[in-house]
Amino acid sequence: MKFSKDLSPSEIKYKYLGLTKTNREEFPEKDELFDVKFKGKVFKMKVSGKTKDSIMLTPLYSAHEFKEGDTLTIKSAKKGFDFSVE
Repeated sequence: MKFSKDLSPSEIKYKYLGLTKTNREEFPEKDELFDVKFKGKVFKMKVSGKTKDSIMLTPLYSAHEFKEGDTLTIKSAKKGFDFSVE
């Protein structure tokens, strides 16, 4: 699985990644931790318990200050997921 998403102003302001129904199926159940490798670091992330279709990006802000128009690319890895930003 690999997909890219341009982050919206709302996603930047509230520090989350909205998932489509198709992409949501690729991630674990809500509140179940999974590894995300981003900029050489591994972060423990989860699909939000408040809404089943988003991932909070707050932990990633320690490695990158996201801006409107950033494209986040997500791909499956052997253990968890790899995230990158352009």
